[in-house]
Amino acid sequence: MKTYHQFSEDIEQRRIELRQRSRDQMQRFKEKSKTSADAQRQRTSDADNRKRLKDEIKRELRDDR
Repeated sequence: MKTYHQFSEDIEQRRIELRQRSRDQMQRFKEKSKTSADAQRQRTSDADNRKRLKDEIKRELRDDR
């Protein structure tokens, strides 16, 4: 049978593991969030570049007439 001290140690060990798991989850969440935000920024930038090029081509075609 476990003693009170052993139970206390088990509870403390579980708390430590839970804190570490929580930190790991938070780190993964931050990484995913950053990756997602970077991808969104890249898509927005690409869309802006396409629009700028499209407008430039339209302007050149209009000026050639």
